[in-house]
Amino acid sequence: MAEQFSNIIKLEERVSQKTPKYKFNTRLARKEIEAFGKAYGISLSESYIQFLERFNGGMIQEDEDYMYLDMTDWEPDGPKWSSFYFYDFEELMDKYSGLSLVNWLLNDDFEGTYPIIPICKTPGPDQDIIFMVSNKGLEKESPVFLSVSGSGKYFCTKIARDFNTFLGYYIESDGFPAMLADDIEPSWQVFMEKNQILKIANKKESYSESITRNSAHLQLFPEDKWTYCERGNFYMFDGQLELALADFNKAIELDENEGFFYHCRGDLILDHGNPRKALIDLDIAVNIEPDNKMFLKRRADAFLKLNMLEKALEDCTMALALDNKYTLALYTRIRVYKALGEDEKADADTEFLDSIVE
Repeated sequence: MAEQFSNIIKLEERVSQKTPKYKFNTRLARKEIEAFGKAYGISLSESYIQFLERFNGGMIQEDEDYMYLDMTDWEPDGPKWSSFYFYDFEELMDKYSGLSLVNWLLNDDFEGTYPIIPICKTPGPDQDIIFMVSNKGLEKESPVFLSVSGSGKYFCTKIARDFNTFLGYYIESDGFPAMLADDIEPSWQVFMEKNQILKIANKKESYSESITRNSAHLQLFPEDKWTYCERGNFYMFDGQLELALADFNKAIELDENEGFFYHCRGDLILDHGNPRKALIDLDIAVNIEPDNKMFLKRRADAFLKLNMLEKALEDCTMALALDNKYTLALYTRIRVYKALGEDEKADADTEFLDSIVE
């Protein structure tokens, strides 16, 4: 076990001795690091968690402090720009979020849990990314990889078998490791395929797992209105209706001008409460976004439950004017036509619906 963290211990000794050019940060609470992993559905390697917990990012500078007196951190030749720099916790979250939004290194249509964890960047104008992957499903800690860009593409190579090993190269080279390919299976693609990284990342979450992920996200970002709304929907799907309602209420409290939040609360109340009360929320949602077909369709459902058939028909027709192949609005309009006794129109909608869902 000591071997697993040997270079973290070595770094801690050098930092405590105030070794010149060693610029690392103060300790970080482990619960924050663990919340980050839970919030995004990823698993950080224990050695990297230990590094963040003890140092929260930092660097061995290229030069001593006096060389940077008139420079900012990130300007050309500044300390962070010119060094191999480990992201601090806030930068890690920002970098991870940014890369996940564009599915960096993955296909554009990837929709699973983004598995790539940026930990460090190279010096100079290229600022290439050094990264690991989520430890979910791995028998050993993730290797460390270097991504180098060229001709619009990224070329990735394994440069260390785990984080502790990479940190050893970093310390031994006084902060400027050679970035040589590892002798054993250096290919990023081979590692991905052999360890089924994408299969694991694409595994569907249970409602309980989704609730846990959103709760952890709210530990990090307690004012995130969209996460309250998302967790509310998972609570609703899981049958925890009071908790769902509380989350929708909180989302609306944080932003009373977002129609989707009223739509979600109205949706919950319509299925499990008073349709007249649900109509109030669904009406607000439509008033905020009058051209939202989903909002119109759901308000039509409320009108139908209240036997306000002409209003239900009007909303369905407006939704279908926005998208004539919107199947959910067609289903509702068929029910409205049948309730009105207009069987020919119901049959016409049914025939059209059958033609587009085949």
